[in-house]
Amino acid sequence: MSHELFVDWSPDSRDHAALLQSLVRDNTTRGGPSGYRNVAIIVRDHKSGDVSSGVWGHILYGWIFVELLYVAESDRHQGLGSRLLTAVENVAREQGCVGVWLNSYAFQAPGFYEKNGYETFGELENSASKGEADNRLRFFRKQLRR
Repeated sequence: MSHELFVDWSPDSRDHAALLQSLVRDNTTRGGPSGYRNVAIIVRDHKSGDVSSGVWGHILYGWIFVELLYVAESDRHQGLGSRLLTAVENVAREQGCVGVWLNSYAFQAPGFYEKNGYETFGELENSASKGEADNRLRFFRKQLRR
């Protein structure tokens, strides 16, 4: 059987949904229910109600993956980032998760995660040319005590 491959730079979300549905079906058959659930911890501006900082992630097979963690410039160096991590760790414990994992580019805040008890478990090498930002991608995890 011959398959024709197509590169699509503007993919249709319905194609994504079809692939995801098939993957979930196969994963459930092989690995059991994933327990997939979105989780967000949001900080809103007191006056406007707009999102200013927060964490966005999901639970999958007993781990919370932190997809986004952002602290507004005006809120940095006041402990809010650590409070957000602690909050997501507490959610993980409440949901019976093993731990929390995330990734961070070297030019972002890897020291922040280490300071909060996260350990590196992988890294994608730097592909930056000389003089550019260090763009190594580091993977961090924190296993939780129950």
